[in-house]
Amino acid sequence: LSLAIFSFHGVGILSKKGYVMEQWWNQRSINKRDYLLDHFENLSLSCNEGMLILLIDFMNQYNIPISFSVLASKMKLNMKEIDNLVSNLAQKGYIHIIPNGQQVVFSIDGIFKKEQAIDIDDNIFQLFEEQFARMLTQVEMRKMSEWLKIYDKQLLIYALREAILHEKRSFDYIDRILHEWKLRNINAKDYEEGKR
Repeated sequence: LSLAIFSFHGVGILSKKGYVMEQWWNQRSINKRDYLLDHFENLSLSCNEGMLILLIDFMNQYNIPISFSVLASKMKLNMKEIDNLVSNLAQKGYIHIIPNGQQVVFSIDGIFKKEQAIDIDDNIFQLFEEQFARMLTQVEMRKMSEWLKIYDKQLLIYALREAILHEKRSFDYIDRILHEWKLRNINAKDYEEGKR
């Protein structure tokens, strides 16, 4: 007999041996979309946010690449509306957008967790190299050093995230984002609150 403890705080299932085996919502016997639809009234979601969560779950299940343009097309919304929906869901902690090499992974695990921890790599240079899938050039490293003198590290990470989401992995694009945010006095806290 195995001892199973279901946790709705993202801990997972505790086996008799005492180690975490799997999150309850990732078990084969759990249909996430059914669960979400059954508990929709308890979630602070608009209809569009709910539809977006369901669409992301469907696309993840069938390994369909997700981008803002694909989401906008599927939901018949413009890119700005998708950006606002994704920002609202991220702010609520319901979704995580995880840069993964040349792709972006959308995780809806946060909707099943009460608390969500954000893990930010201390080495921003390494983070950029991972996301660009190559070593940074000397020019890019100098540019990063300049940015770090002007901008908060967290804001740089958010600018990188925006570039990845819009499929524009270039220092020029990130520089334009940072310049625009500086002109509009947008800081990391503003970004987290959905101001862009």
